[in-house]
Amino acid sequence: MNKTLIFSFLLCLFLASCSKQPQQYTSFDEAQHALKSLNLALYQPKNSKHTGLRSEQLPFTDAYLKKRHAIYQSLMQMQLTKQQTEQVNYLVIAERFPERYFAWPAHTNVLVNLLNLASSESDYQNISNWLEFVQRQLESAQLSNLKLNKIEHNLIKNYVLSALSDKNIPNSLLAQLNILKDYLVQYSPRGSVGLYGLANGSEWYQSKLNYFSGTVHSPLEWLTIINEQLKEESTQPANQEVSQIYPQSFLVQFTNGDKEVPGLDWLSGFRNLPAIAENKSLLAQQKTLMLAMMETDVGLHIHAWTLPQAKVNLIKRLNISEIDATRLVKNIVLYPGQAFSFAQQLL
Repeated sequence: MNKTLIFSFLLCLFLASCSKQPQQYTSFDEAQHALKSLNLALYQPKNSKHTGLRSEQLPFTDAYLKKRHAIYQSLMQMQLTKQQTEQVNYLVIAERFPERYFAWPAHTNVLVNLLNLASSESDYQNISNWLEFVQRQLESAQLSNLKLNKIEHNLIKNYVLSALSDKNIPNSLLAQLNILKDYLVQYSPRGSVGLYGLANGSEWYQSKLNYFSGTVHSPLEWLTIINEQLKEESTQPANQEVSQIYPQSFLVQFTNGDKEVPGLDWLSGFRNLPAIAENKSLLAQQKTLMLAMMETDVGLHIHAWTLPQAKVNLIKRLNISEIDATRLVKNIVLYPGQAFSFAQQLL
């Protein structure tokens, strides 16, 4: 009897150990490297040379989402720093929200990046299948009242039109590109440009505010805090070049050259923006710039500001040109919440 019990106990232990999924990554660096490789179609380093395209590298497909989720789960089992843990938690929360319906993020020309990875006819077929997938996802999204805003819509439509005018595009992709072009031409984007216009968009935006700012305030509370601080700042030229380079956001460009803190999010250039901002000293005009961007960020994404309203606010606050204001507004629309990376030292 005792032998039977002992055998049963050992068998249970064996089965339990076998049921556990092996931890695929054992360090932050390994996981970051895996995410960089996974997201090469979304954020491809300049002058990088890669051959071959894996199915999991096709953005927001089932294979991509499964791989990304596995990496996040490995990270959650590691001993990480407080800043790293906060970023992992933020990315895991983002999995709940509807970005997967927008398989071609407007921040970057995914098609060009995929073609840079392709090395065979089967790769081109996978890209063609992905273009079809992009359209199916957009069609499914509309059934859930999820639509691109007009800035995202115009960017993606222009990527497709640019590809169709490129003589180097493989013939095997032209048919699918023309189908996607026709769909995008008749596509009607949502009226709002802010996240509040999406189902669960307000909750999604709140998670971004919480992460980038490092504290929890409602958007209304943030506006009150920011406006009080702006009263103490004098309006002066921002004295900051505003470039229109994608996929780099303005905040990524603004912090280039500062002490690096590795991150996990392709939208932040795989840099931890709040941690980098914490160590960056701002000049007086730069403080005003960030406060004005934070104010405009909340205005666009929660309080239904129009693009002209947002531009006028930035021009008034910063005494900048309409061109620079337009570029800042586009950055704020495409990269919600990033400006709040400087909240801790400003408020």
